[in-house]
Amino acid sequence: MLDHWQARVGWIHPRVNSDIEIYDFYQAAPEDVVLVVTHLEVVDSAKKEQVEASLKLLERAVERLHMSKVASIMKNGAPVHLHNGPEGHKQILARLRAASKVPISTSSQALVDAFHLLKAKRILVVSTWRAESKHLSSNLVNHLASEGIEAGAVEGIGKQLQSFEKVQMTPAQIYENAVAAGKKHPDVDAVYIQSGTQATVGILDRLEQAIGKPVVSSNSANIWGSFHPLGIKIGPGYGSLLGSL
Repeated sequence: MLDHWQARVGWIHPRVNSDIEIYDFYQAAPEDVVLVVTHLEVVDSAKKEQVEASLKLLERAVERLHMSKVASIMKNGAPVHLHNGPEGHKQILARLRAASKVPISTSSQALVDAFHLLKAKRILVVSTWRAESKHLSSNLVNHLASEGIEAGAVEGIGKQLQSFEKVQMTPAQIYENAVAAGKKHPDVDAVYIQSGTQATVGILDRLEQAIGKPVVSSNSANIWGSFHPLGIKIGPGYGSLLGSL
């Protein structure tokens, strides 16, 4: 029986609901670590007005997580904090850090920090974004480039779906699509599976064995970025990045 909690970790989540992100978190997290989620109420991240409205709620979200006594905060959702490009991201990160009393980052900053740790300079992005949302991929590619990481290729994963549809993809479907994409691009240093709606944490080891290089997902980067400043350890079985903790 647990007699204390090691840490409470806060995530600021863009979508109105949280599901796969929580599922993936608890796949890897130690039993004495708790996830606390607050939301920015975005329904469709491709719609400019929703993204810009959510940006006004950042400080409120940080305050809500402080009320829950979290030890670190991760702002998820690249479409929101990359909305105004790399410079806009730096401004958002500065706002978050000014508002927070605990270590705080964004999923996009955690992602580049993860690839630097893995010494990956050229990556394959396996994306779930729809064809009409090319600006979302462009914002991510530009952000990576500003941090010295080249997106050598971008591949779609399965049928490009709405967020509420993507969560229905099973780990087996994600695995099949990611392995196929990885085999098409053997010249990259690592693979990134974009979107917290993808249940990836439980298949990262198998993906790395099949593709032959590190595989990072949105959820594994967010978990790593949340745990690293707190010294929280994860055992083997969840890919190279989480295995580095």
